Amino acid sequence: MAEVVFGTSGSTGDSKPIVRTEESLMMDAESLVKGFPEIWSSRPAVVASVRPEHMYGALWRVRAPRVAGCEVCPSTVFSVEELAESCRRCGRVLFVTTPSFLEKAMLHPDFASLKGAFAAIVTSGSLLRGETSLAVAEAVGVCPLEIFGSTETGTVASRVRARGEEWTLFPGVSASLSAKGTIIVDSPFAMKRPFEMSDMVRFVSADRFVLLGRSDRRVKILEKYVSLAASEKALAEHPFVDRVRVEAFGDAVPRLGALIVLSPEGRAALAASSFAEVSLRLRHDLLSSMDETAFPRRIRYVRELPANEQGKTTVAAVRAALASWCQEPVVLGWSATDDGLSARLAFPPDMECFKGHFPGYAVLPGVAQLYFVRHFARQVFADFPEIATYRRLKFQKIVTPRRVVDLTMKRRGAECFEFAIKGETGPCSSGIVERSA
Repeated sequence: MAEVVFGTSGSTGDSKPIVRTEESLMMDAESLVKGFPEIWSSRPAVVASVRPEHMYGALWRVRAPRVAGCEVCPSTVFSVEELAESCRRCGRVLFVTTPSFLEKAMLHPDFASLKGAFAAIVTSGSLLRGETSLAVAEAVGVCPLEIFGSTETGTVASRVRARGEEWTLFPGVSASLSAKGTIIVDSPFAMKRPFEMSDMVRFVSADRFVLLGRSDRRVKILEKYVSLAASEKALAEHPFVDRVRVEAFGDAVPRLGALIVLSPEGRAALAASSFAEVSLRLRHDLLSSMDETAFPRRIRYVRELPANEQGKTTVAAVRAALASWCQEPVVLGWSATDDGLSARLAFPPDMECFKGHFPGYAVLPGVAQLYFVRHFARQVFADFPEIATYRRLKFQKIVTPRRVVDLTMKRRGAECFEFAIKGETGPCSSGIVERSA
């Protein structure tokens, strides 16, 4: 019997290999076609932002389209521009994607122009925020279908957020609750029957449930067990916080750290104050309702949570971001396309790069400006060079703490980019970045 080896995402620990039989994969794919006739009956072309070597891509991009007799676009799309081109070439499409792609797409000025192009949008890999799901529906006329499952189990359940937050078990799949509150799945697609997942749920009926978080996200901090999910929930309820991911970091003495994407209110507060003052405000507001051990000792404020190609935020990526010496400036505005980006940035006074440069009169060093040019460029341009040559550099006006500047970058040919940083009184710096020979 043919077997296929997949790797787990690493979102809650190290990635590990999982062996699935080709027979179980085809059973899952055939059930996907039977279970969602409204998607496959019109024979849409399949366009994907996920790779076929992962479980989700293997089912929705390869095997299910083969069963349904649908055309598959061979290339993986990485941007809204590439998605639009695929839609123009293929007609109405089934778009197989991830929450992280949709989050970025909602910030793109041309995404709404694709209204009417989608027969359906399917997303998996991590949870799609309710507000994003409804915003996508408003922008392009299709509310995404969310798929819940795992590499070990295959497809388990689905939901469309416009109909509620509950998940409905996939036809042929049954489930029960373990003594510790996790879901036990009995599925013909699973590598083991029954299979206990690490996801905690609350059943609202025999075939419908609500996700409550992961049972394996508990760590011991200072002799106390802390739920990372509970810490995230407490932080996410603060008006300063839009999204958050909490993890333990440090080998000798584990501590809690958090990556926080600020809300508009939070960004405004940080731009007008400092990292320390915003963190103290969070601490002051939240310690009345949460244990001090559960409050993060280190906080990094980021424009977006790091996501891999499966759309998941991994433990390793969070820990790497927490270990970084440098905080991001506050991103007050953001717009990006395949050919350029525009960001409005503010620099809190307690950024590390201000220290010692200069005593008594802080100035953002030129090397720090180039660091942030590269940092934000790599969030937009997949081919931005790791090792680069900077030419025609000009540093004209200083950037001081709390100053708001506009960073713009445009593509100038293959692997060549032009950037400029401008303040209210004129250009601060500019230059050309290209791959080193």
